[in-house]
Amino acid sequence: MPDPMNIALLSGQSAHLKAVPELLARAGFRCNVFASTRALIQGVSLASYDMLLIHDELPDTAAIDVIRTVRCARSRDLPIMMLGGNGSEEALVEALDAGADDYLSGPQSTRVLLARMAALRRRATGDRQRQGLLARAGPYQLNSVGRFATLHGERITLTPKEFDLAMLLFTNAGRVLANRRIEQAIWHHELPPLSRALAGLMSRLRKTLRLSPENGISITVVYAHGYRLDIHEDSPTHPRKHGNPALAQQQPDLHTGLLADDRAHGVRPVTDSAC
Repeated sequence: MPDPMNIALLSGQSAHLKAVPELLARAGFRCNVFASTRALIQGVSLASYDMLLIHDELPDTAAIDVIRTVRCARSRDLPIMMLGGNGSEEALVEALDAGADDYLSGPQSTRVLLARMAALRRRATGDRQRQGLLARAGPYQLNSVGRFATLHGERITLTPKEFDLAMLLFTNAGRVLANRRIEQAIWHHELPPLSRALAGLMSRLRKTLRLSPENGISITVVYAHGYRLDIHEDSPTHPRKHGNPALAQQQPDLHTGLLADDRAHGVRPVTDSAC
C-alpha cells in the first residue's frame, strides 16, 4: 500500500478554507499546517513534501511572494496549488506566472479539491518520468528507471537506499540538505539522535560512486546542518572540459577545511556561518 501524500499547507485568513486540514486528514493525507511564511520555508527545507497548498490571504506576506520564495529555495518539481476566494483572471495568471501549478478559487466541495490535487500529482509525476529518466551531475548519470548510476559510461550498481540518496543529492546539487530532510526522504522518519545510519550510508555512497574532486563531484559536510553535493567545473572529467556544456551545472563556492578522515573522498566541511 503506497504511503499517503505528505501535504504542506500555509494557512491564511479565508474563512471558507479553515476546514481544509480536516478534510485532507479525513481523506487519508498527512497534512502539516504552517501559520507563517517563515515556518513554511524552514519546514520545506527540513522535510520532503508531495505538494504545497497556499491560501491566498496570508497575514504576514503576499502569497505570490511565498510561491516565488519556495521556487527559489526548492527544485521546480514540488507541485504548488493556491487556494483562494478571488476567481479573477488576473489573480489566476499572477499565481501561475509566480510558479504555482494550479489555482482553485472560491468555496469548493471536497471532491473537487481532492480531484484537482490528484490531477496535479499525476501531472507532476508524469513530468518527472518524462524529464527525469536521467539525472546528471558532472560525469555522472543516474537512471531513474533502472535505478543505477554511470560514470564515464561505466554502469555502477546501487542499493535502493544508495540510489534514493544519490538522486536526492544530485537533484539538489549546490544546496545544503538538512539531516532531518534526508532522513525523512530515505527512511520516512527521523533517526535517533545518536544514530550513525545516515553517516554510514553517505560513506558507502561515496565509495560506491567513487565521488572525489578528481571525478568532478564531492560531498560537503555542513556542520550542525547536513550535507551538500558540490560539482567541480575545473575537474578534468567535467563535461565542459569535453565540449559538452549541456551536461554542466553551476559550481557553488567551496569553503575551507578538509576533514582528515574523508580527505581521500572529497568531503569538505564548512562552518555554520558559511551557510
